[in-house]
Amino acid sequence: MVDSVMYITAAICYFVAIIAVVYPIVPGGLFYGAAILIIGFIEGFNAFGLLFWVIQGIVAFLLFVIDYAINYLGIQKSGGTKAAIWGSLIGIIIGPFIIPGIGILIGALTGAIIGQWMSGEKSIKKMGEVGIGSVVGFIVGAVLKGIVLISNLIYLLIIII
Repeated sequence: MVDSVMYITAAICYFVAIIAVVYPIVPGGLFYGAAILIIGFIEGFNAFGLLFWVIQGIVAFLLFVIDYAINYLGIQKSGGTKAAIWGSLIGIIIGPFIIPGIGILIGALTGAIIGQWMSGEKSIKKMGEVGIGSVVGFIVGAVLKGIVLISNLIYLLIIII
């Protein structure tokens, strides 16, 4: 009975981590870590072996790097400034509250454009490129995080079942 409740709790935590892929205000890394730790408590940490824990560490590292690096690179590649990066981050957080669903993309776009404008950019075309770079970076990051989490979920299910 207790194991069933713990497995359900781990599944919920992992599901929330997947939701965080497209809704970054949710701390997906914490929920992913909680899910893995709960599974470790249920099965026994030694039951999985060193390779399992190394793989989980790599997954956690990849999630962290993807979360911060990909959006940054999208803005950098399009010639954006640090202000555009900060604007995009703020837009990604605020956007879903203003417009549920697509607000995250509109927030990333608008935030990057406003940030670029505040840094002194005069060209509307350049601001648009930076905004699009932000959206592309967010989408690529979300897809990569989704692939990492779903692949790891399949790996976990194979090991546990």
